Amino acid sequence: MKKIIFTADFLAHTKKHSNKFTLWVFKLFKPIIESALNSEVDVYADIINEQNKNFSIKNFYELGGITNIKENYNTYNTKEFNQEQIDYLKQFFDENTIVVGIELYKPLTDLLTSFGTTVIDFAFHSYKLFDDLAFGISTNNKDIYNQLLKYQIPQEKFYYYANYWKTYMEYNGMIQDSDLEDNSALFIGQTLVDKSVEKDGVYLNVTHFEDKLKELKEKYSKIYYLPHPYLGTKRKMIYDWVNKSPYIELLANRSTYGLLASDKIKKVVGISTSVLYEAQYFNKEIEYLYKPLFNIDASFEEHSYISIFEDYWNPKFWADILSPVCEVKSDVKDINHFKYSCNKLRDITNSYWGYAQLDPIKRIPNAYEAIKNLYKKYIAPHF
Repeated sequence: MKKIIFTADFLAHTKKHSNKFTLWVFKLFKPIIESALNSEVDVYADIINEQNKNFSIKNFYELGGITNIKENYNTYNTKEFNQEQIDYLKQFFDENTIVVGIELYKPLTDLLTSFGTTVIDFAFHSYKLFDDLAFGISTNNKDIYNQLLKYQIPQEKFYYYANYWKTYMEYNGMIQDSDLEDNSALFIGQTLVDKSVEKDGVYLNVTHFEDKLKELKEKYSKIYYLPHPYLGTKRKMIYDWVNKSPYIELLANRSTYGLLASDKIKKVVGISTSVLYEAQYFNKEIEYLYKPLFNIDASFEEHSYISIFEDYWNPKFWADILSPVCEVKSDVKDINHFKYSCNKLRDITNSYWGYAQLDPIKRIPNAYEAIKNLYKKYIAPHF
């Protein structure tokens, strides 16, 4: 009997932590998927622990001699798993299992593939400028991949939305670049501890790329550094390094999209940030100094995440992509529950990121706070 299990990376996160960040997505998908499938397919809208009461991340790691697991984030190397750990996982995954995951670690996907398990992995898309969050969807099944291609976002849509927002920012005076030099480059900073910047056990940051900055300075009049808003306790270390560097200048408290829309910025570089993916649609030259987190809209062999927007709210979409691996209804309704709706996903967890700089509703509270602070500083003292 076929079964579908929703899960985050169950070897990296404990159930408590995983539920906090992913269960809400699966709760939204579960009734839509069930309406597309025949009744003999079981769907579990939780990480693996719900259906398999005996699965334990603690037990799994103890089989490998590891006792100090974290709530989040356990790093692991699948090549170091021993046979006992492999056999333990095989109790829960086989050729009758379909895993619908969210941002699964590729080596874990490869391991599940070796068990004969079908994997469909969702990742929040690098492009954040649509009316709501989009997903990239990857799979280890070629037939499912071909079905996903039917729903792929056309490249024109990415360019058009970037053009819309640039026009919007120009009209509303949001491209504040009078102090920037022409023919400049922009280095986009990232958080200091993130799997996307880890290379050989080292978390990369701007300080590792002095030679590259020197090279860029030969071609561009100025190199600006835009820090990530969540640098944390090491913010001073990064700021001090940048301020002492002869090759780069700090830009603090600037709108990311305002900079991407500036004609003075010709090139955007970064380590692995998703902003680079967006920058190309503002007609910027881009360069990853390490690598992008996802292969987007590439071939099946490249472990590609296909860009898809809104269609996952439609049972017809799920019937199409699951038809190669399980029984689906022949009379599935073609109804998109959230078509043309804005911010349904963003609003659940307030996941606006840089888009908050553009969204009118999110900008109102910020404007209110700014006006209130100006009143306290310049007007209130005179009364």
